[in-house]
Amino acid sequence: MVASRYIFFLAHAGRDTEPAKELRNLLHPDIPVFLDAYDLALGDQWNVLLPNYQKQALATVAILSSSVDSAYYLREEIANAIAYQRNDETRHRLIPVYIDGLPKNPEDVPYGVRGIHALDAAQLGMAGVAAELRKFAAGLADAPPVSPPEDLPKPADRVAMFDALCKLLEPQFDEVIFRVVAPSQHLTPAGQPLSKRALNLLQWAEQGGSARMAELGRAIRSAAPGVL
Repeated sequence: MVASRYIFFLAHAGRDTEPAKELRNLLHPDIPVFLDAYDLALGDQWNVLLPNYQKQALATVAILSSSVDSAYYLREEIANAIAYQRNDETRHRLIPVYIDGLPKNPEDVPYGVRGIHALDAAQLGMAGVAAELRKFAAGLADAPPVSPPEDLPKPADRVAMFDALCKLLEPQFDEVIFRVVAPSQHLTPAGQPLSKRALNLLQWAEQGGSARMAELGRAIRSAAPGVL
């Protein structure tokens, strides 16, 4: 069952997962954003949950590139968003984001998207796209609060947590992951720079709010007493 409310549902082709992650991380945590790579857990029935999350969101942000023609599920999500918007544009909007620039040939625009105001990531940069989406979110009367949730740790606490993770030895870091039961699909694999793995683990923990961050803190202190 879907229990939370999102402002944006990020729809993307499989090949465009990294740009979608970049955009999500530019908006997170103060803008509620759904992205399958971060918000689906092992065992989730994605074919059931994704349509529910999309319908619940206030806007579908469709990441568009040359991959769209071969992305069946992305095209289906675009069609869903168009239908939701036609039914009630105050309840749901479709926001296309062209990561390779606006198509010069109208035939390269996905069916139903022509005529919809879009964002050009090639011109704005992904940070610029995020800024425009923030403006959109701020203007929504029916949107959830866009201020940082109260249960998120303070910035100073997050910095201390990141620094502590970066001080761990690889076996200690792996012990922390084991203790918090962090899902491997959300984490940078072993062998990558520890700073990258630490940031990835911290972002995952932040998604769980104060309870998960507290659990991460306990795991760090258990694996390396005195480091935090």
